[in-house]
Amino acid sequence: MPTSAVRLPHLSIALILLCTGWPLVGASAPTAPSDRASSSEQREAPPKLETIDKLLVDRDRDTVPDRKNELVRTRGVVTVPSGVMRNRALQLVIQDERGGIVLFNERSNAEFAAGDVVEATGKVAQFRGAVQLRDAEVRRIGRAKVPESEGLDIREANSWTHMGHRVRLEGVTGELSLDSFGLLELKGANGQSIPLFIPARVVDNFNWKQYAPGTRIQATGVVSIYKPQWPYDSDFQVVVTSPQDIEVLSPPPPAWQSWVLWGVAAAAALLGLALLVLHMIQSRNKARERELATLSALSTALSTPDLPEEQLARSACDILTAYGIVDAAMVQAFDDRGYLRQLATSASDPSLGGALDLGEPMTAAETMGGAHQLQIEARIAKQGLTLLAVHPLLAPSGTQGFLVALSPRKRRPSEMQERTLLASVKLLAMALENSKVQQRAKLEQAELQQLVITDELTKLYNRRFLDEYLRVQIPVARRRGGGLAFLAIDIDHFKRINDTWGHEAGDRVLAGVAAQIRQASRSSDLPVRLGGEEFLAVVAEAEPAGAMVFAERLRASIESQIFDAAVPGESLQVTVSIGVALFGLHGDDGPTLLRASDEAMYASKRTGRNRVTLATQPATTGRTAPGGVPAA
Repeated sequence: MPTSAVRLPHLSIALILLCTGWPLVGASAPTAPSDRASSSEQREAPPKLETIDKLLVDRDRDTVPDRKNELVRTRGVVTVPSGVMRNRALQLVIQDERGGIVLFNERSNAEFAAGDVVEATGKVAQFRGAVQLRDAEVRRIGRAKVPESEGLDIREANSWTHMGHRVRLEGVTGELSLDSFGLLELKGANGQSIPLFIPARVVDNFNWKQYAPGTRIQATGVVSIYKPQWPYDSDFQVVVTSPQDIEVLSPPPPAWQSWVLWGVAAAAALLGLALLVLHMIQSRNKARERELATLSALSTALSTPDLPEEQLARSACDILTAYGIVDAAMVQAFDDRGYLRQLATSASDPSLGGALDLGEPMTAAETMGGAHQLQIEARIAKQGLTLLAVHPLLAPSGTQGFLVALSPRKRRPSEMQERTLLASVKLLAMALENSKVQQRAKLEQAELQQLVITDELTKLYNRRFLDEYLRVQIPVARRRGGGLAFLAIDIDHFKRINDTWGHEAGDRVLAGVAAQIRQASRSSDLPVRLGGEEFLAVVAEAEPAGAMVFAERLRASIESQIFDAAVPGESLQVTVSIGVALFGLHGDDGPTLLRASDEAMYASKRTGRNRVTLATQPATTGRTAPGGVPAA
């Protein structure tokens, strides 16, 4: 029998069997352990029994089951027996009333016949588009009737709608390819065709002379798919496992009709040649359109302001793979230490995701002497990928990293790919440089803002920020009816410290007291240095008792602190006088509460210092002790 000149790769077929109806008959009791299809020990707590359709759910319609890698248990009748698809390892197909699925276990050679009712436990997996239970543990539990086939035309069968169904198709035979397996093209009246796949284990059982080109036949089999790369949205086929599943309806036409067909074929060839030229022109135009669409998408994505480096790199990789420019892409960038780390990756086929992980960042020593590209190429070769291109991301500040284009097979990049990658590198390098400039500007702005609102010596907020804070918080306190307490804090005998040990020692004491106030303050509180040795803490307290406890705890912590570093050889300690005023009790605006807390603080000084005093009434005077003499 002549074979086709086209030689297809060896297929390891896995079927996705979906919804089809059939009644169970003659189910028997479970058999002995010898019927098990796996040497794995039985799990103590197997998953619950589910119908097959629940294992095949694909809510996002990406042709990948949502429950992939999940351990499941199901039950069904065998439609494709073991030993047909593979002579080593267990591979069979089961169906229940709602769907079907492949059972696969490479460590088992158990035998199951069509009509056996089995129960299987394994992990949901996918191979070449077909859904299967990997490492399936299978046991026979009875017998049932094999599901009836459904009559369809080829257009209906050549889709996901009837995936895994036993179907009957009628059409005319076309090209035949015989290798270790068989592929017989079946053409329909609507112009569509679908291949009939005959596994290698049964291919010698068929009399291929019966199916000469032009023979009208009726074939019964299971709709399957063979698709090496995701998305799995084409390359459908029908698996036929027995000669009895092909019925010859009429022989091929007579010889004179063949001559007519040859004439028509010659005319069609001329037309095909013209169409080929037109197709080449259209393909070139489409490639150019795809190139322009890719660059337009990159320009839009990379010009979005305030995006971090990781997001910019991720967008570039995703666009290059989504528009079909490359199969996989990655961005390697230098960090602050000079290490070359992986910033982002993307692949059109999810199975390549693991191969894109190049491991730990490359150190400066590894890439010394400009050997970055060689190091990247060496790591990629270990992952089994082909390097299409490595382009440096050049910027005025130097090389920022590399854009790497990859392929799962050995090939050279096309001119369109090279043009698009070079343009993409320029766009990405510019975007990364702009991102760094923006980040530096934000950092500098934040530092400047911090200098504006904080005291340089104590790192507490200054009076300018206090005014802005109270402009917002006082109206809030009025709506809530309270919740703010003002603590005026003054270091006792601070002038004596400056006069005795100098202003440098005084500054260290101020910084130490400020640190205590900052440590005692919560995230809802505001510690402020008003000037000199005077501080203010605005705390979130609504009751006098709570504010007094807070103030007393702060006073005690400052009193117990020893300033060893303030004066060499001296163990210096200081105390503070604190005055407390509450919103609503001693005033309802900022100036009044500041005066009330200030007067209470001076009352603490008058009564001996190193104490806390609660204001008794709203303040009406300025910041002087009785007699007009400022307190120390």
